Amino acid sequence: MHYHSILLVQAETLADAKIIARDFCENECGEHAYFDYGDIVPDNETEWNKPLNEVKDKLPVEDHLAEAERLTAQASEALEKQQYEIAGRYYRKAGELYSQCFCTEHQVYNIQCYDYSYDYGEGWYAIEADLHF
Repeated sequence: MHYHSILLVQAETLADAKIIARDFCENECGEHAYFDYGDIVPDNETEWNKPLNEVKDKLPVEDHLAEAERLTAQASEALEKQQYEIAGRYYRKAGELYSQCFCTEHQVYNIQCYDYSYDYGEGWYAIEADLHF
């Protein structure tokens, strides 16, 4: 499966932002990683890969806490049904959201701060990554 994430990167130029984003993707992929491979999406295939100020209105609403609560409720329901493996999966995903980890449950990730924070100041870029798992 493919997972497309918007990586928020602080850099001097767009070219530098792409290098930083590509390095991040390489670190998230490999033999012992969750993702098999990944890279940034080419400019001609995305509406991203631009200064963050130009695309900030396209970013999804930051709602990781609400999503974590929804997953926690689903985990509780699974526990009541003694579906322990499913409950554990929901709790694990909720935990990733609460701790603001890079995960498939949240589309935007700030790779400078390692969290879900948005920054609209100068020198920030939104780079689209395509990761396969």
